[in-house]
Amino acid sequence: MRILFVFNHPAPYKINLLNELSVYHEIDVIFERKKNSNRPNNFYYNENYLFNHRFIKGITFGEENCLSFELKNIIKKTHNNYDLIIMNGYSTIAEIVAIKYMIKHHIPYSLYINGGIIKNDTSLKLKLKRKLISNASYYFSPSSKADEYLVHYGAKPELIKHYVYSTIYKNEIYASDEKRKINTINDINFVTFGQFIPRKNNIQVLELCKQYNLKLTLIGSGVEEDKYRTFIKQNNLENSITIKPFLKHPELLKELRKYDCFITLSKEDIYGHMINEALSQGLPTICSNKIISAYKLINEQTGIMVDITNEQEIKSALSYIINNYEKFKCQNMSEQNTIEKMIESHLTILKEMEK
Repeated sequence: MRILFVFNHPAPYKINLLNELSVYHEIDVIFERKKNSNRPNNFYYNENYLFNHRFIKGITFGEENCLSFELKNIIKKTHNNYDLIIMNGYSTIAEIVAIKYMIKHHIPYSLYINGGIIKNDTSLKLKLKRKLISNASYYFSPSSKADEYLVHYGAKPELIKHYVYSTIYKNEIYASDEKRKINTINDINFVTFGQFIPRKNNIQVLELCKQYNLKLTLIGSGVEEDKYRTFIKQNNLENSITIKPFLKHPELLKELRKYDCFITLSKEDIYGHMINEALSQGLPTICSNKIISAYKLINEQTGIMVDITNEQEIKSALSYIINNYEKFKCQNMSEQNTIEKMIESHLTILKEMEK
């Protein structure tokens, strides 16, 4: 098949996927922008593109938005060259303009989502979302929780195809499953990592550390770093809380092996790769129920989900980790969610769509 993919920015795990798919199919990729504004430059460590690609010209603003008519014009001129057009997004101006053009001119497109969170949309926004989503020919979804989002906005369940979504290769999974003895919550070395932005809600994690005298390392970068440092200093937590800079993916995975438990109380994650990355290195996880990947990855062998507004649930989660620490088998879940599995699932879907 000859396939046109449209992606917002070249996340390294997407590059891995597209490189592998290009072995089996003729892949053309259009990127709307070179980076997400909240990502550090070294997030984009993979620049080995083995597929045809181009970056469209336009005005980029906000975290991911792009104002451009070039995407629509490319599709207008070339859509007959493709067996399949896959849109990984429908929220930027460039994407909205392109999808509206395809709907108007009866050009089939498939919608590829990383996840999704149903919100209280205005009537105008709801109408627009339903138009852009419900008119797709097929849908690529990473989980049943993401399916709920698609169906809410008009997708037919029978048109949804499920793929594995991952950032880790099988050989990156930590082989050892040995765990040291944990007696109290203060024995645990917690870690959290990712973007230092309000949505990640790390201030609540810091408050938790203050309340229970927890040991925590934060790994990452972002606009809230100074806020974290001020909190740590004002509460005399320098001996129990450490901030480390953002690490590239391979270095991050090795670093995670130094810790005992991953914690994230994010207010919203459309998917949330960090859970699988932590599990792959043997770290049981306490996570927010606002992270879509948690519904697929968290069970009695991997950790516990909490309502971040429920203090008693969070307290109980800390006890749950202590009482079950030696029983967790986190890597088992990661072995089912590798890049190899992701590639395999995509090839299966594309084979079905060829029929």
